[in-house]
Amino acid sequence: MSNGATDTVTETLTSNDLPARVSGWWILPISAVAWWAIGFLPWILHEIARAVGLRPASLEEINAFTPIPLAAEDVVASLVTMSVIGGVLAGASARLARHRGGGAVAAVCGTLLALAVAGGAAWLQVNAAAGADDAKADALLAIAVGGTLVGLVLGLLVALAPAPVRAAAFALPVVLADGWMWGLLPGHTAVPQGTWWVFAVVLGVALGLGVDRNPLQMLGWLPAAGLVWVLQASAAVLDAVSGYFEPGAAPLSIPVVLDAAVEPLRATTFSADGHDLGGWVVGLLLGVAVAGLRLTRGAEEEDEDEFDELRAFAPRQ
Repeated sequence: MSNGATDTVTETLTSNDLPARVSGWWILPISAVAWWAIGFLPWILHEIARAVGLRPASLEEINAFTPIPLAAEDVVASLVTMSVIGGVLAGASARLARHRGGGAVAAVCGTLLALAVAGGAAWLQVNAAAGADDAKADALLAIAVGGTLVGLVLGLLVALAPAPVRAAAFALPVVLADGWMWGLLPGHTAVPQGTWWVFAVVLGVALGLGVDRNPLQMLGWLPAAGLVWVLQASAAVLDAVSGYFEPGAAPLSIPVVLDAAVEPLRATTFSADGHDLGGWVVGLLLGVAVAGLRLTRGAEEEDEDEFDELRAFAPRQ
């Protein structure tokens, strides 16, 4: 025996009304592909360009391809940029799952599996090279692992956390995004460069996505903007510490590396230098526009939900 109200509500919840979701099992390969094939896409394209002759390279260099760049130009900045961006994309893939908890577990497992395979293969290959510096190879692999884990946590927050937390979780990807994008072009490495228009667009989209259906959620922009401001020192910090990982550099010392990172971080944070104010203005305006669109859509969805509830009590014809 059917209930008229239940039947009416069921009719309204068609496949067109529900967001597309996938089984948590699919998140395993999706997160692995997102971390490596998308996160490290600049490196992959760089190696493809050398293999097909678009960039000059010896046969030895072509055959020395590694899944992640443990031995490359600007290796520290590139590793941080691509591993973090890949981790964010992998963690955010949990949002595609029907059950968010299962999707989060699958995203973590898929990412760690891809990291173990790609990172382990790259580490073994680099260590097997003649004259390899084992300590620096270990340190670079640790950077890749750390960047991936940081990005994975941020991606999970983007997928599962409330809107204000989501906005703050976007802060690090915002400042690294332009380096990743420039790395897609031939002859460029994935190093943060502070391109103002890329920064403005990514900042605006990130802030806009930090709002769901409540305008008060825009207050979450304050901590998010503060984090972005501080993290805009990333390029200077990475540049300052990169020299300690180059071949022939002095043995690594964590206190020395940290000391080298503190000064550019302090100088950038407490100065307007390194912060393109025009990019901030455009980014904030774009954020308001994106948030406005999301708030409008949210209001329309709430109106439709209320209408559907009223229809549930309508007499059946």
